[in-house]
Amino acid sequence: MKIWNKIPIKENGDKLIAIPSYLNFFDPHPYSHLGAPYKDKTSIWKLRKEVVNRLVKVNDYLISQNSFSLLIYDSWRPLEVQEFMFKRTFLLECEKLNIDAPIKNMKSYPSILKKVEKFWAYPSFDSKCPPPHSTGGALDVCLSDKRGNLVEMGSKVDQMDETSKPDFYENMKNKEAIIWNSRRNLLREIMNKFGFAQHPNEWWHFSYGDQLWAWKNKKANALYGKI
Repeated sequence: MKIWNKIPIKENGDKLIAIPSYLNFFDPHPYSHLGAPYKDKTSIWKLRKEVVNRLVKVNDYLISQNSFSLLIYDSWRPLEVQEFMFKRTFLLECEKLNIDAPIKNMKSYPSILKKVEKFWAYPSFDSKCPPPHSTGGALDVCLSDKRGNLVEMGSKVDQMDETSKPDFYENMKNKEAIIWNSRRNLLREIMNKFGFAQHPNEWWHFSYGDQLWAWKNKKANALYGKI
């Protein structure tokens, strides 16, 4: 359980809707491509209505001020998809260490589990602590150039190491680090401007309305539970 899972949820009923197709999307979808159990293609690129409205404003503002636009990497995840990706990541980490660990015994490997949970929310079916992406309030976004191509941000999305921390390159003086840090700052500042909160361990992850957002903004409750 994360510290923000202590925040109570008062579901406001905001609908889950499709993200407008004119925005830029990572193609093919990174998890569907791996076999994640989405029901169909229409269930992949969705968010809560208010989140979509804010995301469109972010993209419009970004384009008007810079040579970048948003590139959406992931959005709403059904719990089944969260569970699939969590277990897959755990097994991959075990494989790196030459450990043959059955999924049912995950808790017997606390160090591996801790590393996975730093970047992947546990697929809890408890309504009091849903994974952020399963609320429809969280998304993963990057910057893209005018052609819609991903620009380098200093680490890949879902890269499970310290380079993924938002401020990892903040005090580095080499040319590449300065560029990557400025791009991360730009993404964070514009997302914050339109009400989103950034995950403390992931430069790409932003939330609105979920428990993480409520915790970062000192709200009494979250607006979105599992949907």
